[in-house]
Amino acid sequence: YRSLDQVALEDLSEFGGKAARLGEAMQLGCPVLPGVVLSTELFRRFMGQGGLQGEIASILSTLQPSTLLHFQAAEWAIHEAFRVRRMPDEVARTIREAWALLNCSSALVRSSATHEHGPRHTFVGQHESYLSVSSVDAAIEAVVGCWMSLFSAKALAYAHRFGVDLLGSAMAVLLQPMIFPTAKGMLFTVDPISGNPDTFILEVQE
Repeated sequence: YRSLDQVALEDLSEFGGKAARLGEAMQLGCPVLPGVVLSTELFRRFMGQGGLQGEIASILSTLQPSTLLHFQAAEWAIHEAFRVRRMPDEVARTIREAWALLNCSSALVRSSATHEHGPRHTFVGQHESYLSVSSVDAAIEAVVGCWMSLFSAKALAYAHRFGVDLLGSAMAVLLQPMIFPTAKGMLFTVDPISGNPDTFILEVQE
């Protein structure tokens, strides 16, 4: 793991797209919440136990995508494969250390996949984030939830459409202090429909 302010764009393969870009923004002086990022190495260690990587590959090889139901069936099978695996002691210990370093009573646990926010695709909203995580055990559970969400039905469908190899991707996880804003929104710096880079779209919900 690493403090978010020590992560930059060149660390994308180790800490994922979301964390790499937020860390870069911090270094440029932008107002970004502090945080701790769990590296993709933890995800790979979990995936390496008990043939999980191979089992997921087998599930995806039999996928015949024609409707969302097929992707939802694959999501269910993959998530069940995750749930029967035991958390390696050294991985759990690392998550506990990162949680202690965060030093807050309530946290936001956010997915940060290596394929997120590319020049031709975004995956916005297709991987999980967990709000108001208030204990280290809940944080460990949320981290596993973020890892599983690499293969959510929405992500599988989107990856199929754009030819993204999710098995070749990895998931880092970002821990940040929880805040309670009065409004929320999303800024697209490229028009997500037309692809026009000169059009910014800001969606705000009060």
